[in-house]
Amino acid sequence: MNYKAITLAAILGISTPAIIDVAMTQPALAQKFNYPKGHFGDQDWEVSLYFQNNVYSYYGENRRNRNSNINLSGAVTSGTNDRQVYTWNNNGMKYRVTWRPSDPNFIRVQVINSKGKVILNRLLQAINYDDVISP
Repeated sequence: MNYKAITLAAILGISTPAIIDVAMTQPALAQKFNYPKGHFGDQDWEVSLYFQNNVYSYYGENRRNRNSNINLSGAVTSGTNDRQVYTWNNNGMKYRVTWRPSDPNFIRVQVINSKGKVILNRLLQAINYDDVISP
């Protein structure tokens, strides 16, 4: 008998439910999040967060020149209920929004390049819908 193969099969058989449990935890956690929605900005940047077709989306725009914009969908959630983090990936760039439900009028927006360097890090405040261009 091959005891190594039997041992490996036993370990995999025992660990499979644990692997499935860990893999299934992320969507359950995401459903508990409140998801920030609306328009946030400062003098230079504007970010709109919204649900469309049951997908969480990000629209970002440079307010000064209006030609630097990006529209992303399908965020990956992480963090805790107290400090929620949403990350969108676009060709190696990560667009990250951090939100604290206890301070709902602010989000932190970070853009991280493919080498892991933060190239934008802004605290944005909720703004009036009439002041922005809709995505």
